[in-house]
Amino acid sequence: MRDWDVWRLVLPGVSPLEVWNLPVMGRELWELLGAPRVDADRRAGVPEPALAGRLGPALAVALSTLVKRHAVDAVWLSGGLVCLEGFGAMLSSVSTALPCPVYVAERPLFAPALAGLRLLAPLAPAHPVALDVGQTGIKCVSHTADSRIFERDAARLPRYFIGMARPPDRRHVKAAVAFIASALRVFSARLPDALCLALPCPLDASLVPGGCTYGWEGHESLVADILQAAMGNEGRGTALVLNDAELATEAARGDSRLANHSRVLCLTLGFGPGGALLERR
Repeated sequence: MRDWDVWRLVLPGVSPLEVWNLPVMGRELWELLGAPRVDADRRAGVPEPALAGRLGPALAVALSTLVKRHAVDAVWLSGGLVCLEGFGAMLSSVSTALPCPVYVAERPLFAPALAGLRLLAPLAPAHPVALDVGQTGIKCVSHTADSRIFERDAARLPRYFIGMARPPDRRHVKAAVAFIASALRVFSARLPDALCLALPCPLDASLVPGGCTYGWEGHESLVADILQAAMGNEGRGTALVLNDAELATEAARGDSRLANHSRVLCLTLGFGPGGALLERR
């Protein structure tokens, strides 16, 4: 990867928000509005059409709290939970109590990754690829292949929550790097010359990652390791790296329904909720 330029992308008007641990109904938000809750309900025998409705109370409290706290004039949602059967009906009921409209991404799973391709367009690449890495899988898009999701294998990549011990030999980080690199190699028949890489964790200016269930917090060479594992010393290009909720907010920026809204709360509803604020000046 010696010929790759790697940048920590900072998007104008986008401010990350920490919403996963928002206190809601005596719990943290991710416990009531996330994939683990849905999976637990499925195991308990809750019928598929009823799953979305069980998320409604937590979503209602969270939206009411966040809309007021950040004084937004619109809300935009994306992520896998938005695709649950009955989510639209539940959202219609929840949103009636809000002082602003709530919009759902037209392609809830792939909207952020598609925004990644648009971010790469000014580079005029021949073969751009965008990877939106989530806690449960990786969404991949390009102009030459069908969009695809690579699911995380929890047996190979167990989830490390806050307070859980990490293997001292860092094998979990190596496994995560291999997972992302493999997804890129399998998805893209040819090496990309531009890559947008969204990661499900905070990132500082030097691309040092914060915490997430991959357990790679503080691993300074994470992005370099991913590129090296995926492409070795072949090819050249530019990689733009950012947080996944920030990329989702860029997708919201491109949604024409939000053109007249100046402050938009953007939430990704997947393994756990992520958030960012979009401000138009």
